[in-house]
Amino acid sequence: MALVWDPPSQYYTATNGAVGARFTFKVKNVSVSDYVIDDVKTSCECTTAGMPEKPWHLAPGETNKLEAIVDLRDHLQGVTSPTIVYKDIYVLSTNATNTLSIAITVPPGLTNTLTPREADRIWGQELSAVDRQAVFKNQCVTCHLVPAFGKTGENLYHTTCGICHEAKYRASMVPDLHALKTEIDTNYWRTWITQGKAGTLMPGFANTEGGPLEAAQIDSLVTYLTNAFPRPMKGATNAMLR
Repeated sequence: MALVWDPPSQYYTATNGAVGARFTFKVKNVSVSDYVIDDVKTSCECTTAGMPEKPWHLAPGETNKLEAIVDLRDHLQGVTSPTIVYKDIYVLSTNATNTLSIAITVPPGLTNTLTPREADRIWGQELSAVDRQAVFKNQCVTCHLVPAFGKTGENLYHTTCGICHEAKYRASMVPDLHALKTEIDTNYWRTWITQGKAGTLMPGFANTEGGPLEAAQIDSLVTYLTNAFPRPMKGATNAMLR
């Protein structure tokens, strides 16, 4: 077998107030050839798995990890006896399919003092930490994808970007664009808008990345951000953004 997963099966016991159960599957390519993972699928919609890249390339001897999260918001309701919830993750490649398994024990009588809106907000943050493009899927599209359609410039910023960056209760991991001080290069805004940033909640907004924005919308947003949030430029030149 080319890939060794450590461990391939994982377990979790739900607690009061739990919204999501997160898992990390470590993997090593023990073969002498490159290994390419084309995609990952899950056994149900409440489970999300996020690859570091797509397709995911693992060089000989390389170690990396696959992150997964299970939505517990509906699984904790009305449980009167111990229950075990089973989920599978299918790692797909041209060579073989690896199956990773999750078992979640739900004790009876769990309580949750969160309102549905609070639980949804926490779930959205936890989900984005695993799959930052998730804001353009499922129930998240109402707030993060649909408002971008047909908008440009400042209007696009306030409806699509401001929902996170200008929020009254802005999450601590979301930067305040008014407070950024570090020097930037000429492609700073374009890169972040188009591709997002791995390891953060920032998704790639370009339609080529699964987001809602066309090239002209990105151009208009770059122009607005450059003028609305001026930043010192690296080096002596201040080249024009295309």
